Amino acid sequence: MKKQISILILSLFVLTACEKQLLRQNETIQKRDAIESVTPNLLLSSVIQKSAFAYQAEGGVSNRSLAGAVQYMEGNRNSDDNIYKNFAKPNSDLYGIIAQLKLVQAAIDDVHKKGLKNHEGIFLIFKSLLWSSITDLYGDIYYTEGLRGQDGILFPKFDEQKDIYPALIQNLRNATQLLTEGTEEIDPVYDILYNADKTKWIKFANSLRLRLLMRAVKNLPGAVASIDSVSKLPLMTDVTDNASIPYMAGDPSFTWPMGSSSMLFKENFMIMRPSKTLVDSLKVLNDDRLSIWCAPLEKPWTHDPAQNGVPVNTTDLNNFSYTSTYEYIDLSNDKLQKQAYLIQDTETLYAGYPAGMYLDAYNANGSYDGASTIWNYKISTFSKLLNQDAHPLLKACMLQADEVQFLLAEASVRGYYAGGDAEGLYKKGVGLALARWGRTIPGNYFNSAAAKYPASGTNDQKLNKIGLQKWLGLFMMGVEAYADLRRSGYPAILHNGHFNTNTYTFPLRFRYPDTEAVNNGVNYKAAVAKLDQGDTELSKMWLLK
Repeated sequence: MKKQISILILSLFVLTACEKQLLRQNETIQKRDAIESVTPNLLLSSVIQKSAFAYQAEGGVSNRSLAGAVQYMEGNRNSDDNIYKNFAKPNSDLYGIIAQLKLVQAAIDDVHKKGLKNHEGIFLIFKSLLWSSITDLYGDIYYTEGLRGQDGILFPKFDEQKDIYPALIQNLRNATQLLTEGTEEIDPVYDILYNADKTKWIKFANSLRLRLLMRAVKNLPGAVASIDSVSKLPLMTDVTDNASIPYMAGDPSFTWPMGSSSMLFKENFMIMRPSKTLVDSLKVLNDDRLSIWCAPLEKPWTHDPAQNGVPVNTTDLNNFSYTSTYEYIDLSNDKLQKQAYLIQDTETLYAGYPAGMYLDAYNANGSYDGASTIWNYKISTFSKLLNQDAHPLLKACMLQADEVQFLLAEASVRGYYAGGDAEGLYKKGVGLALARWGRTIPGNYFNSAAAKYPASGTNDQKLNKIGLQKWLGLFMMGVEAYADLRRSGYPAILHNGHFNTNTYTFPLRFRYPDTEAVNNGVNYKAAVAKLDQGDTELSKMWLLK
């Protein structure tokens, strides 16, 4: 009997092993056939589009945890995102980004074999972009073995972040060299980002390298010298250099994530509202982006009884029209009187949700008569522009020229960039950030105390000013805004609104997907053992130590 059982177990083991081997062979064949059935140009357009859309989705409304954490938006349905609660749960976004990386790595392998240096250089840029977003969000991750299932590595080991960052930076050095040496044609029809302009691809690689060096400068040996060196290389200096592509109407997979095709009901769009931090910052700056991003209130408050019921029609800078109707703060109304203490914004057409508002979101800014929290007429919605499926201003953004100028300005203040003109770089960054949204910078913009660069101020004052404008420039690029706010603490917004009680601690990372503990337990436990507070959102990764 024992002999029969042993034979059966052995047979099952051999069968299972053969099935796994056959599966890997089939996957390899499918991968080979898929890659060989397309030209490098088709791969190029696919890599650009899929990478850009995935990156924007991760940092925008498709991941409200990040957009909420950096106070671009607040939810008005007692949203967990308002108080960082979703960071306390396992996060499977890793796998969505990995899915794009599989295509990128397959493309790299294919063009490397064919000796196509220009294409390999371009694909290496996207490899560093996507892997950097993963390690920035999670910390240690299986960079070396994560995409090698077809080589039989089914349980990948986690690389330490201190080893991943140098590899990503080296990828970008290699990308620049490959693009410099490459001789094959890049078809402008399929290069949907830079129209076959290699100088712009090189700027992208150098600028991304600067971003990563600034992020790791605290702990990466030799980073300061590298920052000074890279700062003198060709970098993004104009909106035409921006690494961004437009969305297209029609198929929802190609439309802006906040568009009506993705948010089929008006209520879904209305759940997400601009934060008071965002609205008030733009008001103080008298910044045109306020009316570009935010809609006027439907029922703004007034202390003037003569204004009660008076309609105000407005047309924003992109020709979207709105109607607002003023409401007098009548404290004889018992229902209003109970909520009047929450009124913060009066005599204005724009108001945002205070940061960290949770259980009392229903009554934000004195709302008292809505059917549900969705219908809070006392808080602005996002603009009609941001509910379009496609528009020239709606783009999937990966890296922009204004971010590069702000990085250089910060590097100059901190002494990393010898000879850098911090004030000039700051002003140029602001101009580029406005230009990205179709606006020119007003001649008197820097006259106000809110925008004026504190040339004689402290480094902290300078960095806070740079950080505020950089944060605005990164609007809806949540991956970068989150990583930057977490790294620098600028702008100083972490204790705004309801966060001034220190009840909630700003999260430092995503928790690994729960499937890692189940399917890759040994390596998952080894990675978690290196975290100072285990697999929680409060553990410090290498970048932050």
